[in-house]
Amino acid sequence: MTNQKDKEFLKIKDMLVKLGVTRTQFWKMRKAGDVPSPVIKNPQMWLASKVTEFYENRASQQQSS
Repeated sequence: MTNQKDKEFLKIKDMLVKLGVTRTQFWKMRKAGDVPSPVIKNPQMWLASKVTEFYENRASQQQSS
């Protein structure tokens, strides 16, 4: 069963709030690969569940290093 949270899309302003960064910091993070690619290109939007999964995977990789 798919819940509503799985289909939630985040716009850039939502990503800024979620990550607690400025727009400039966000774009630097994107360039460095520290932010997942958007699932919709224009306007750029991220799937909330994919963003969460991206950071959970990064955290588990850092813990195992």
